[in-house]
Amino acid sequence: MATSHQTAAWRLTIRIFAIMAGLMTGLAGGLAGAYAAESDWIGDPQIGEVRLVSAVTATGDLDRVPLGIEFTLAAGWKVYWRTPGEAGLAPVIDLTASPNPDLAGRISWPLPKRFDAFGFDNFGYANEVILPLELVGHVAGTPLQIIADLEALACSDICVPFGGRLAMALPDGPAVASPHAQAMAQYAAMVPRPATDGDRISASGISASGPSLRLARVEARPNGLVISLAEGAPPIADIFVEAQDDVAFKAPVPMQDGVFLEAVPADKLAFGPATVTLTISAPPEMAELQVTVTAVGDPSAGELAYSLAPAGGLSWRIIALALLGGLILNLMPCVLPVLALKLAAVLDAVGAPRRELRLRFLAGAMGILTSFVVLAGGLALLRVAGGTVGWGVQFQNPAFLVVMMVMLGVFALSLVDLVMIPVPRFVRDLSGSRLGGSHSYGGDFMAGMLATVLATPCSAPFVGTAVAVALSGGMLDLFGIFIALGLGLAAPWILVAMQPSLVGFLPRPGPWMPWLKRGLALLLLATMIWLGSVLLVLLDPSRDATMADGEARWGVWSQQAVSTSLDNGRPVFVDVTADWCVTCKANKALVLDRQPVSEVIANAAAANEVTLLRADWTRPDDEIAAFLVSHGRYGIPFNIILRPDGQVPIILPELLSDDAVLTALENAGVTSK
Repeated sequence: MATSHQTAAWRLTIRIFAIMAGLMTGLAGGLAGAYAAESDWIGDPQIGEVRLVSAVTATGDLDRVPLGIEFTLAAGWKVYWRTPGEAGLAPVIDLTASPNPDLAGRISWPLPKRFDAFGFDNFGYANEVILPLELVGHVAGTPLQIIADLEALACSDICVPFGGRLAMALPDGPAVASPHAQAMAQYAAMVPRPATDGDRISASGISASGPSLRLARVEARPNGLVISLAEGAPPIADIFVEAQDDVAFKAPVPMQDGVFLEAVPADKLAFGPATVTLTISAPPEMAELQVTVTAVGDPSAGELAYSLAPAGGLSWRIIALALLGGLILNLMPCVLPVLALKLAAVLDAVGAPRRELRLRFLAGAMGILTSFVVLAGGLALLRVAGGTVGWGVQFQNPAFLVVMMVMLGVFALSLVDLVMIPVPRFVRDLSGSRLGGSHSYGGDFMAGMLATVLATPCSAPFVGTAVAVALSGGMLDLFGIFIALGLGLAAPWILVAMQPSLVGFLPRPGPWMPWLKRGLALLLLATMIWLGSVLLVLLDPSRDATMADGEARWGVWSQQAVSTSLDNGRPVFVDVTADWCVTCKANKALVLDRQPVSEVIANAAAANEVTLLRADWTRPDDEIAAFLVSHGRYGIPFNIILRPDGQVPIILPELLSDDAVLTALENAGVTSK
């Protein structure tokens, strides 16, 4: 039996061993905390958190250490890709605070997703992502201490910068896979591999992650890029374009033999030639390709060559084109429906005092300008909402047609003094009269607005170019160009306001005026009937676009029909038209359906020298709208000859002539007589 001294000794020994065990356990825990395969999380769990992770538990003999930047994001929040899109900021990591000044890291970027925020396209990641980070500059076989400063931007309804200092250390033991290795490998597999030709990244090479993704064509347009892949590639899901820091690209829109990507803002697009990186998603494949793109400058591109404004804002040339286009719009066939409104404004002013003449024509000019501002605002809202924007697309809306018919009816009745409708109070306070009465400045203002709205179902020379720049550029471009168009259309009103004596060239008031007003009222009635016919077409789902014009030689346009003809080496003559486009009907009646053009295109089509396709845009059609946008157009009439073998298309003027069509056909190799 042990004595009390022995018992005390044993107790002391056990206590010493317990203390030593505790010290060893604490030391082991401290070492485990010092060397770990991840750093601490930083950030706000309500927004997003980030940390460093490692695919290995120790450095081993590695001179390239596989790390990762792991983000976890709250619902609705995202971080950005290396090129964020129209807005945003890509994550940046700085390793200069690490003990080893030679440490450097290269981030690899998994395939991003496209996000739409308030009409802006952004590229990035939601929920969670690990960005692979390859660390170089480390001496193999030694411990590794990393101190990294991270900057990132998380966005939802608002954007919040977050980040901070991340610290992590790895021991110099065997490089065993860490618990993070599998997740990191999954995200590394989502990184598109560059297509390489030897040691060079090139569009002619082959990508390990997209072996069948080869470019067939990359064509610069004044407002974007046309891209098509070689035969055998999977369907394109998305393309992320990296070209200029101040230009982003919208989602690809399918066209006849590829896709079109609209540049935003288009007026800053300046291919130099320049190297463009394309990250293509075509599940199950993906690839990163580089290609050199040359600026638009082919003389056969016609007006398209002029729609590229210098970086830094609208050019004087685009403003001048818009002014000239608005002025020419006064002479186009599409303004025939509003001729009665113009003449009525002049007739009502005959015999009036100079001051009244000046104020009435200024009121009409202000109505025109106001309507262009309203049109620009409506198109801006439609673009932000993701809808189809275009010149005259309001005529595809039945409700709009009904409202226009009612307004035309009111004006027709007011011309023959059968109706007197009070104008709103704020207009009455300005004019002191009723619509159709003497000194009706409010009526002149409303007539100017209505004339503008009815004059937009078709384009005119230079109008197409100006509208293309407006609708593909920023908000300043949109409103600036539309105001210039309005000034051009209002130029006759402004001229008379400046020189009221011009009205004096008209005959003196007499019995002829009521009869002429009745004739103008009949013209407005004819316009109502025309709008009614367009409304019936929109409401008739059984309408056959093939026989819309009674011309069997014209086939129905489709992307497949275009591709088939071009693949067979046959050019395609495309006529984009609509029942509400008066200039389109004039082109057909005066050129396309008359000698000598009708005979030439009929013989050429019969001899399989050309394919004739007609695209009916009377109703909304996303594919036709995308086809127009792919060629830098947002309105009609639009006539184009597409040539095989990637040759530059031939775009015809808005107002066709025999010589223009026959010359274009000859340049396309169509020789049938």
